[in-house]
Amino acid sequence: MKFIHSAALWLCLAATSLAATAPSPTQKAAAELDLLLASHWQSAGLKPAEPASDETFLRRIYLDLAGRIPTSSETLAFLNSKQPDKRAALINDLLARESYVSNFYHFWADILRLKSHFVNTADVVPAAYARWIKDSLRSNKPYDHFVRELLSAKGYCWENGAIGYYARDPEMPLDNMALTARIFLGTRIECAQCHDHPFDKWKQTEFYHLAAYTYGNKPVQEALSGVRDEFKAREKVIHDDFLREKAASTDGGKAAEQRKKQRLDAMEFRPVLNLIRQGIGQLLSPIGLDRKQDAVLKLPFDFKQEDGKPGDVMPPRPIFGTAPDLTASADRAEVFARWVTSPENPTFTKVIVNRLWRKMFGVALIEPLDELRDDTKAMIPAVEASLEKLMIEQHYDMRAFLAVLANTRAYQSVVGAAEYERGTIYHFQSPVLRRMTAEQVWDSIVALANHEPDARDLARETRDERRIAVSHMVCDAYLNFDGKQLVDLGYAQLAHEKDIQQREEVVRTALIAAKRQGDTARDIELRRAGGVLERERNESFISEFLTPIINQLAAAKNGPGSKPVTDETYKMNPNPRVLAVETWRKMHVPGYGPAPKTAAQIEAEATAEKQRLTALAKQLGYSDKDSASFIAYCDRAKSTWLRASELDSPAPRGHFLRTMGQSDRDFVENANPNVSIPQALALMNGDLISPTGILSPYSPLMQAISTASDSVDAVCLTLLSRHASDSEKRYFASQESQDIHRLIYALLNSKQFIFIQ
Repeated sequence: MKFIHSAALWLCLAATSLAATAPSPTQKAAAELDLLLASHWQSAGLKPAEPASDETFLRRIYLDLAGRIPTSSETLAFLNSKQPDKRAALINDLLARESYVSNFYHFWADILRLKSHFVNTADVVPAAYARWIKDSLRSNKPYDHFVRELLSAKGYCWENGAIGYYARDPEMPLDNMALTARIFLGTRIECAQCHDHPFDKWKQTEFYHLAAYTYGNKPVQEALSGVRDEFKAREKVIHDDFLREKAASTDGGKAAEQRKKQRLDAMEFRPVLNLIRQGIGQLLSPIGLDRKQDAVLKLPFDFKQEDGKPGDVMPPRPIFGTAPDLTASADRAEVFARWVTSPENPTFTKVIVNRLWRKMFGVALIEPLDELRDDTKAMIPAVEASLEKLMIEQHYDMRAFLAVLANTRAYQSVVGAAEYERGTIYHFQSPVLRRMTAEQVWDSIVALANHEPDARDLARETRDERRIAVSHMVCDAYLNFDGKQLVDLGYAQLAHEKDIQQREEVVRTALIAAKRQGDTARDIELRRAGGVLERERNESFISEFLTPIINQLAAAKNGPGSKPVTDETYKMNPNPRVLAVETWRKMHVPGYGPAPKTAAQIEAEATAEKQRLTALAKQLGYSDKDSASFIAYCDRAKSTWLRASELDSPAPRGHFLRTMGQSDRDFVENANPNVSIPQALALMNGDLISPTGILSPYSPLMQAISTASDSVDAVCLTLLSRHASDSEKRYFASQESQDIHRLIYALLNSKQFIFIQ
């Protein structure tokens, strides 16, 4: 009776909240969810959890939405606030911050298996893909638009970074479709790729019908279509001459065939093509995505089921719901994307509401959420149905949806000690007790070490933007240059190349003789001569081949007489073998990204940044004597203490993030949540807790301690987002060694720090 009475009281409180004067749409939706949850608890005879304290809520909401613990100033600002709706205000504030973008970038990077370096793909593609995801989060792009753009993506990466979704699985359309069904439809259909699903209803033919929608995806490998067309035209002339000679021959065409072979060999197609390619190294991997509309998917040769036979053509068809209209001229991937993201799709909305619910509560209403079947039921069906309705009404606004969840009484309750066990029902009286993710641990330490913990790595963004712009520039230069002219330039370079090779052979022969004779001086002299020839080869290529191409691009882009701009600050790699690619990186054609900064601009920015940091040092109370050291610390923090979203994704092996279980991004949501000995050693013995890390006198942590009247309280506020208790203060005071560093060390290695309560 006591449990039922408590649930009824919660039901009454939720109804009272719902009836309050002019509640916001967010508060109204949250109260409606609380009503459904309270009703469920009452029927199940369960007792609601106690409300969480401001300290507990503060730390939890920062970790869930911002991805890090709050700074000491953020903690004090919230705890000291008398604003009646300060929790709702904080939720809205966090959802509007850059820290939200950083946090949910990892959320999607784990799901989409985003890496900074793709296999057999130019690095500009993942760079553009990561930028597209962050920009989508920054602009609060509706989820259905987000997915539709991913699944219908095509074009070059600088036009559409979303092509990275398909570029992540180059030339693997079937595997990609299996992942698409799992990620966005919650359907594990991958077994049906090879045979009828042994544990579900899906047939192999159904998988192939579904995969036919995106089977026509074709990576764009390079920008040499004009060159290839010119070679084909020249080959056609030779072939047409051969047919005429053969028709008039008296020897059955043998002599004509021989002349054809000689003429084709004399074209030297491969050497010329390789020379033309020499200057576009970064474009030899896929840089874009096109659609091959006439591509057809057929059942494999070893197909053995009764509903088809090997070689049968599989037209596009969805696995459930109503098949969308598909005309002969329609882009099948776009049709597929519209079907997937339709509110009428029975699983699309269900999956995303469960993903976001699990992000906030630690457990989804449907577990596992990516293996939905006909008999799948939510743990609390009424809540799950209400969430789907809410998501559709909010037009798939993820921030608005998260705000509703964060404002519920259930979310703002004290976590239970019991761990959720797969196969049981979790009643969501509160979120589950969870360990921080690898990114949350790292980003929380960044907040202790960097005075601007949510700062973007603008230097990296500039490098990526420049890299993308250079690829765009090179691609356009080759595509806009006449194919015949490119081939003629290639033949001119081939003549020069043959001359270089002859001289290199003389040097090589002499070098072998010098080695046999043990003539070290001669060996060094000949090696230098070889280097001179290599530089001559590449400088000739630059002046006679690349320069005309880039000059023509500048004229075509900005008018006759326009010239490319040289980046005076770019430090070229001295290796002559990469001179061509380095030349592109040093040149800038207006219209392809921002112009490179001059040395004067860079110096002015450095001066302004130094002035800004000097003002910050004064604001934080550092003396003029310490100001220079503080500025040096902040400069180092810009490259060392950056949020995980600003680092390579995933971090390299051996990095703290990988040790703490960061996903390798090879599989969907592949992070390791389990504790390990290396993790304990990283926290106990790593460089993070050292005078060069968070124990530096210029770190935010130590600055907060040095300016506080109570150092123990300052440590607890900074690390645990709460005031120190009297017993904690007495215990520390009773210690023989009252070293504050030891207290920091102990708390960072405690469960209080590593767990989200």
